[in-house]
Amino acid sequence: MRRAYLTYLALGDSLTVGVGASFLAPGFVGRYKQITEEKLDKHVFTTIYAKSGIETGEVLKIVQNKWLHEKIRGANIITISAGGNDLIEASEEFIETGEVAEITESVKGCVQNLSEIMSIIQQLKKDCGVPYRVYLLNLYNPLPQIPLADKWVQIINQKLNRFDNGSTIQIVNIYSTFDGRQSDLLSRRDGIHPNNAGYQEIAEAIIQRGYPKEFYETM
Repeated sequence: MRRAYLTYLALGDSLTVGVGASFLAPGFVGRYKQITEEKLDKHVFTTIYAKSGIETGEVLKIVQNKWLHEKIRGANIITISAGGNDLIEASEEFIETGEVAEITESVKGCVQNLSEIMSIIQQLKKDCGVPYRVYLLNLYNPLPQIPLADKWVQIINQKLNRFDNGSTIQIVNIYSTFDGRQSDLLSRRDGIHPNNAGYQEIAEAIIQRGYPKEFYETM
């Protein structure tokens, strides 16, 4: 008899929280859970460790907490959203100062933090004894009005691609999903976070990356 459930750990920032969705509407986490349950005919038990507005350094602190490590080891599904707030903060500083050096350092710091996050998760998942898939969302450009912002986003995304091993760790390309569609997929309230349609697109982008074959089998 097949195990009737999967465990899903959602880590990250405002996107994982679902900021921008309309009142009581789910973000991508709730939408992904629902679609997965329908596709696999299994319950998905979700735990969220996320906070609106936090940057990659704070997401790293969450992952470093030892009380979370057992949940990471035991999770079948992990999603990670981080980096967007680093970009927004750095872009605001750039607008004020015009100093490219500052944003260059911010991009480097963002990539370094994401590298440490993935390193910790990879280490914890070694010999974890459960089938799993880690989905790392890359960055979309919430600031198309700033010409250099897209360049910075693409630099970060190129660095993230190295974590994709084609099996247990996969990059979800939401950059392409949002590129040129920001007016349709971002909230009118702030123009930065996804709206309901945007979160649906993110959930579907994760779904398109597929599931391990073990998720369909007895576990």
